[in-house]
Amino acid sequence: MRLVMSVCAMVLVAGCSAGGGGDGAPPEAADAPRSAETPQSDVAVADPGKTIAQAAFDGPKGRFELAVVSLTARGRLANLTLTLTPHYEGKESALAFIYFGGNAPVVSLVDPVNLKRYLVVKDSEGNSLGSGNENYNIGRPNTLNYTFAAPPENVASVDVQFDDYPPFRDVPVSR
Repeated sequence: MRLVMSVCAMVLVAGCSAGGGGDGAPPEAADAPRSAETPQSDVAVADPGKTIAQAAFDGPKGRFELAVVSLTARGRLANLTLTLTPHYEGKESALAFIYFGGNAPVVSLVDPVNLKRYLVVKDSEGNSLGSGNENYNIGRPNTLNYTFAAPPENVASVDVQFDDYPPFRDVPVSR
């Protein structure tokens, strides 16, 4: 998520900087080759080989693998990273609501200590801070990120609920 925000900020700054070209960039920048340090527009996919928990499920359009990569609390927020590898015969990509039969999956955390369910945090405009109607790459891992209110310090692990599928139990909260 931070990488996406950093790339967006750099694009915004580059687009707003004064220059001689009509696109906001100096004329010499248009022909300059990209350096190795230039950020790419592709967001890195979380490593599905480094997971806390994983399972395969039968979905409405085909079997999919789901893995919990990390659950990290920082301050009052917690970030959940998942990888989802969908299979859908004859398709290269599909929007989440199509793949899951009409609705983007709902993700939540369940706190067994305090008997609470944590829902994805919404911003001041009511938009969820998490993956929504993503365009999934079929047959390849897709990284999904969700932001929640962090469980209290005394909660060492929570259950991760992905839509109506069986939950991942006792996922550790790293701090």
